[in-house]
Amino acid sequence: MVLPVLGGPSAKAAEPEEVRSDRDTIELVAQDTTPEQADSDEQDSEQWRLYLDLYGFLPIENEGTVKLDGNSNTGNLSLSDILENVSSIATLRAGIEYGRFGLQTGVFHGAVDFNDGMTERMTYERSRIRKLTGKKVDRSLKLRGDIEGDFHLDQTLIDIALRYRAGDIQRAKMDEGSFSFVGFAGARIVDGTIKADVDIDLSSSYEGPVLKNERSKEIDLGDSWSHTWVQPLVGMQATYAFSPDWQAFVYADAAGFGLAGKKDLSGNAQAGIAYAVGNSTQVSLSYKVYGLEYAAHGNDNGYKAFSHGPNIGLRFVFD
Repeated sequence: MVLPVLGGPSAKAAEPEEVRSDRDTIELVAQDTTPEQADSDEQDSEQWRLYLDLYGFLPIENEGTVKLDGNSNTGNLSLSDILENVSSIATLRAGIEYGRFGLQTGVFHGAVDFNDGMTERMTYERSRIRKLTGKKVDRSLKLRGDIEGDFHLDQTLIDIALRYRAGDIQRAKMDEGSFSFVGFAGARIVDGTIKADVDIDLSSSYEGPVLKNERSKEIDLGDSWSHTWVQPLVGMQATYAFSPDWQAFVYADAAGFGLAGKKDLSGNAQAGIAYAVGNSTQVSLSYKVYGLEYAAHGNDNGYKAFSHGPNIGLRFVFD
């Protein structure tokens, strides 16, 4: 009697048909996934990708406070005020990625020039009867002040950061259920300029029974403040594809943390949806909240800005 050698052809023949069938299926699957398909995702990841975002922020409300040499002024501009008086604007964000690491940058620039004026009038009148003559005497004093101001607000933010991606590669079209998360850290450079030129025209006139007199005086007041500083920056962006063409995303960043001034903080928060137009282009609609507050050490010169409203974007993906 000859015994079969363990692991030899006789042992394979002695296996039950169901066990042999399952083992052959496993071997076939293993052969199908090596070596090309097993490495396809990794090979796809190890490529250069470029993301370019152009967007327009339409703040329906913009509240700001400016402080110069101890004088503080707070104003509220509507969207129509901003669109009517904006002198320059540039908003874009770009990122480059290889594998899971990359570099991200962004530029937000806006400048507004507007004019504001007002006129104040005051009149004092007095009448009396003279005892000796019995005549009525009228006296009047009129004061008038014309105030006209030209204001210029200029702000530029430049972000430079390293980024790392977790999850799927972000594309204009993604499989349903795909999820991508990008975290970044770096620096935000802020350049702010405030200029004010105020003209005041004061006039007075007095008229009485004996004396008539008129006087006027013009006063020019001008002041400006400009400062550039650097803030540490951290942020994230997460994207979820609920269909191949539609994606939902959230974005948030924060910078400053009180390191460059007595008060020093800025940040953005954004949430919205994006739709694929072709294989490399997206259009997006989101709601954005933006805020910045800065006060210098010592003199407290600076400004505070807060705005919120819809944000319309256009993204191009190159890989």
